[in-house]
Amino acid sequence: MTSIDLVAPPQHVLERTRCAVGTLLLAALAELPGETREVVEFGLARQDFSTAALVLLSAEAFGDADATGAALALEFAQLHEQLHADLMSRRGAWEVFGADRVVSAADALLPLAVARLAKPGVMILNAALMSVVDGYVQEIAMDEETGADMARHLGVAAAKHSSLPAAACELGALAAGASASQANHLRQFGDDLGLARKHVDDVLTLHDDLAHGRRTLPVVAAAIAGMTVGGGRKWCEQQAGLLLARALNHLRRSGPGARAAEELSSLAREVTTARCVPAPAVPAQPAGRSTTLPGA
Repeated sequence: MTSIDLVAPPQHVLERTRCAVGTLLLAALAELPGETREVVEFGLARQDFSTAALVLLSAEAFGDADATGAALALEFAQLHEQLHADLMSRRGAWEVFGADRVVSAADALLPLAVARLAKPGVMILNAALMSVVDGYVQEIAMDEETGADMARHLGVAAAKHSSLPAAACELGALAAGASASQANHLRQFGDDLGLARKHVDDVLTLHDDLAHGRRTLPVVAAAIAGMTVGGGRKWCEQQAGLLLARALNHLRRSGPGARAAEELSSLAREVTTARCVPAPAVPAQPAGRSTTLPGA
């Protein structure tokens, strides 16, 4: 067992992050108009600060730089994405405030993010956000067609859910003076982590997604491969484990400091595979009935 496998309680990491950036974040939100701030604070209540934690821990891995500005920027960007996700799914903030207020609030977060980054950081963040937008555009196109293969669905999931964690890790590493190679490995760590988390998120919302006809990863996997819903769930859990292993390999290859490596490893597990719970028992099916998804 190497030092990177010795995990620390992730709650400590997230609470430390919340303390480091929470007050600064609320102070920045005070700049917003009251109606806009109300929407943002609603979204913020659902944030776990893991994106900001990736920035700070990636910086700690290579030095003692102050990366709180980048952490704030990425937390604002993550919240911007979450509000747009609410719009697309017609849930969350959309249900409470309506489309116009959510769009206005999401747009107000981008200047707050950009103002806290130097030009190279702005370019990295902009590329990440453009990837997220491209993911949504591709997803809309897939909703209007049939027959998209699994690779395309995974590409959309990665664009939407891996881009910001990858940027968070890269910006943190660069803030502390990491080499290009080290920053790239941290970026790949965040990229794999984001997609692993998406697999787990879709597993945890599987029953609700089935009820509403959403084509999430386990649903699509089951339909394409002709598996049962349980088979799609199991496939996603396996993929999450493989992606986590690949992410941790990139983390090791980046050569970080021991403590930050332990905490990044712990956080990675906590937001992915540690959240998986045993699958509920599937009721026995009467003879002649199948649990295979329609269209499989």
